[in-house]
Amino acid sequence: MFDNLFGWNKPHIETRVVEPLRWVMLDTETTGLNAWVDDVISIAALGIHFQPGFTSPRIVFADSFEVIIRPEKVKLKRSNVLIHHIGVGAQEGGYDHRESLELFRDWVGEAPLLAFMAPFDQAMLKRSYKKAGLPPLANEWLDVEPLAGWVAKDTYPYALDERIEQFGLQCVDRHTAAADTFVTAELLLKLLPNITPTANTWAKIKQIARERPQ
Repeated sequence: MFDNLFGWNKPHIETRVVEPLRWVMLDTETTGLNAWVDDVISIAALGIHFQPGFTSPRIVFADSFEVIIRPEKVKLKRSNVLIHHIGVGAQEGGYDHRESLELFRDWVGEAPLLAFMAPFDQAMLKRSYKKAGLPPLANEWLDVEPLAGWVAKDTYPYALDERIEQFGLQCVDRHTAAADTFVTAELLLKLLPNITPTANTWAKIKQIARERPQ
């Protein structure tokens, strides 16, 4: 009687973790590199889909997002325009700032967000949402660069161009958000076969990203 009263005979219910089988790789182009004053002017993102167990990863071009955001005031820095190729006309013809960010949130859903040197994109997007009077994205983030470092057993970060060369990839149009997103997604697909035998859950892959050989 007392066992039933205090619940000592209740069956153990195992909590099952649902692994995210859709990841979103993204890249932003910005008016500069200062997350305190510069703005996001372009977002490009691609869905990467998996089968259970993080098997059969594939880039899904039908699951993609790209937008040029119209800034409140076009900040024309010749050095920046030469990098991201988004001129005054393209910026002025872009989409409304707030609307662009809400569309991106809706498209992303709950998928984890990945990027190369992700803390920069994360900080820029956080500022962008705050500036628009919107709550920040609640999605988890994963940085691809330390995953490459873990596979290559490097002790310090490399730039994306260096990783592209190191892993035998090519990018025909660097420093556009769409091209950088695609080549980073390709890089991830190169890395995963070396990672998933050791880390086959999202939590373990995040742990890998925090580790770097010393």
